[in-house]
Amino acid sequence: MLAIYLTLIDNEDDKKSFEDLYNQNRSKAYAIAFNILKNKTLAEEACSETFFSLAKSFQKIKNLESHKLDYYIVITVRNVSLNLLKKEKEHIKAMNLSEDIPELTDETLCDRNYDNIVDCIKRLSYTDQEILYLRITLGMRYSEISLALHISNAASRQRFQHANDSLAKLLEKEGIYNG
Repeated sequence: MLAIYLTLIDNEDDKKSFEDLYNQNRSKAYAIAFNILKNKTLAEEACSETFFSLAKSFQKIKNLESHKLDYYIVITVRNVSLNLLKKEKEHIKAMNLSEDIPELTDETLCDRNYDNIVDCIKRLSYTDQEILYLRITLGMRYSEISLALHISNAASRQRFQHANDSLAKLLEKEGIYNG
């Protein structure tokens, strides 16, 4: 990872200074992140994001006094860790929501009037049509959908739930589906 961070720094002397900073603070940053996140993988991710951020702003921070630089690093890793923790909690909450809401399955729909179903789908927004197509027709997992649409896993789950609910309401309204 260090090599990636060094590509963000132009000056050779600055690269050496950043390498020293990295080697001196890596384990401390990991310890802080792990203390907040209680997860090795997330702590590693927090450290990576922290040092990436430090490398991007190295021109601004390289001349800070030692104790101020230490403080800056501690605050940065703490904030990055707290942001990751918040994202994880949101993801877990979204996963719990998706378990509570039943999905429309191909079995539920196969006995219904095909033309009316297609008509209901066409009345959905493009976003809803897209997420239903990816999830139901192509059978993509939420992680694959999130990569394809450049959104988070939680957002892909929420979009699917919304689209699924919207379609169910339209189908109920047409008398095709009784949820």
